Amino acid sequence: MSRARRGCEVGVEPTGRGQSGGREAILIAGFGGIGDHVRCFGLARHVAQQFPGRPIDFLCRSPVDRLVPFVPDLRAAFVDDTPHGRLGLADKIRLARRMREQRYGRVYVVSRTVKAALIPFLAGIPERVGWLGEGRVLLINRMRTGERDAPGETEKVCALARADGTEPFCCLPPRMAVDPQALAQWQHMALGGAPSAPVFAIAPGAYNLVRQWPVERFGAVARDYVARGWQVWVLGGPKEREMARAMAATAPVRDFTDTPLEAAVHQLASANLFLGNDSGMLHMAGALGIRSVGLFGPTALEVTGPRNPCVAGVRPPPGSIDLSEIPTAWVLDALGTVQAQAA
Repeated sequence: MSRARRGCEVGVEPTGRGQSGGREAILIAGFGGIGDHVRCFGLARHVAQQFPGRPIDFLCRSPVDRLVPFVPDLRAAFVDDTPHGRLGLADKIRLARRMREQRYGRVYVVSRTVKAALIPFLAGIPERVGWLGEGRVLLINRMRTGERDAPGETEKVCALARADGTEPFCCLPPRMAVDPQALAQWQHMALGGAPSAPVFAIAPGAYNLVRQWPVERFGAVARDYVARGWQVWVLGGPKEREMARAMAATAPVRDFTDTPLEAAVHQLASANLFLGNDSGMLHMAGALGIRSVGLFGPTALEVTGPRNPCVAGVRPPPGSIDLSEIPTAWVLDALGTVQAQAA
């Protein structure tokens, strides 16, 4: 059944600047997929509180760099698209040379791998904060411990901002924001103006098939909301195009699966309600403050889901991790609950 996520809006106390004093910029080295990168936006909030006024940049994979303009706590992005399974040393050296020009004073390396810590080391960043892992004694010189004590993935990422032994620690949820004028401009170009009815955004895709609720169930929910007078938009990338077509065959939905990631931000910001699997799009919706319902089977809202209080989760019956066992009625009930919370 559904369960609302309650985040923590209380910040941590600012800490001393240590050896990276002055106004030197700070870098956060992200990792993984879109959802993993969005978790790092919570870490950026903690860093911004601890070091007010210091620019914070983001090292990430594409197309996540397109999200950085929507993150209030981040200034700019550097992209490392080294294919998985390859070191890409020559490319990393070239990128590190460019990053040296920024004269970063500190970096937070979110991943535990050697490869993730290599660029900050090559860039000569003096303070390199990260978890103990993979024999990175030389690459990481500000080791953090207690990673396994974090209850969820977002807490684990944000805990890098905590000095060891500092308690309590309250994880700030990731946040993104869209400029109202830019949103109005996108709506004018894409829609001809502001939506004429409430918008229900659905993202049927996920990292793999075991995280996907059956597309015909998404279609059933879409038909229900169309009957109530809502506009239903299907969001995602090229991999979700066939699912969007399947839904469009049974309901008058609008297909936005062929638009870039920054357009998806405007689509989400235009929505009144969101439904999706445990995916990057769900994390983006949560960071934007959109009332959302996420569907969880082999994963759990408390562990891998967004930490934003606007997100609720629905799981299969006890003892099951099969998303196909989540009835459509449960999802409709959860959507009704989050709508009522917004009223």
